[in-house]
Amino acid sequence: MLTHNRRYIAAALGLAVVALGLGLGGCVTPARIDALEEQVKVTQQQNEQSHKLLRNIDTTVATEATESRRLRADMSVTIDQLEMQISQLQSSYVDLLQRIDQLYDALEKKGQLRSTPGAVPQGNTTTTPNVPPAMAEADAECTQIYDDAFVLMRRAEYDKAIEEFNRFLGSCPNHQLAENAHYWIGESYYSLGKYAEAIEQLDQLLKNFKASSNTARALFKLGRSQEELGKKKDAKTTFQKLVADHAGTLEAEQAKERLKSL
Repeated sequence: MLTHNRRYIAAALGLAVVALGLGLGGCVTPARIDALEEQVKVTQQQNEQSHKLLRNIDTTVATEATESRRLRADMSVTIDQLEMQISQLQSSYVDLLQRIDQLYDALEKKGQLRSTPGAVPQGNTTTTPNVPPAMAEADAECTQIYDDAFVLMRRAEYDKAIEEFNRFLGSCPNHQLAENAHYWIGESYYSLGKYAEAIEQLDQLLKNFKASSNTARALFKLGRSQEELGKKKDAKTTFQKLVADHAGTLEAEQAKERLKSL
């Protein structure tokens, strides 16, 4: 369309030049002068209209480009949000499975698998001989603190969740859920946009719990935090490690996608 308009302008100017040449080659009369002036006016109007059309085209192209960039940005944000939601759902599922396994292990050790939570088998009202009452009470208190912190995190009350998870780690540093607490603190910091703090927590988890079931998701969130801070080289290294060491996991597949943009 742009080329067509330029050809149109050139043709119009060419007609004007020919008309002027014919006029100057014959007798210069008032009628010829009026005719030439009219031709020049028409050509100028056509030229102005063409310029206006070109400006409109430029404006339309610029607007469409802006809208396209905005759409891509919105889609990128949406994809990031979906990735975070998927990660959180998967993390919650893994956490739940761990809690169920731990509950069954504890009940098997006590020899009292219950079909209904909270039900105490008849004829057994004493504390398990292998577990001192004080220790059992302390473990129950630790578990309650963890559960309260987890609920706060799921409610997106991240600051309060971080405070409670830290209270849990301070009171129960050797608890079997300690590694989970580190992960959820890192996840909460990430959700708050505090990526440096998230990296610190996730690093602690990866260094102190080598065989953790949280390793894959911790690596992915670590890489995303590094990416958000503009540390693309570190993020690339983290994602590559995740893909190499945890192939087949959802986090590894997500890492492959992130590597395409690094």
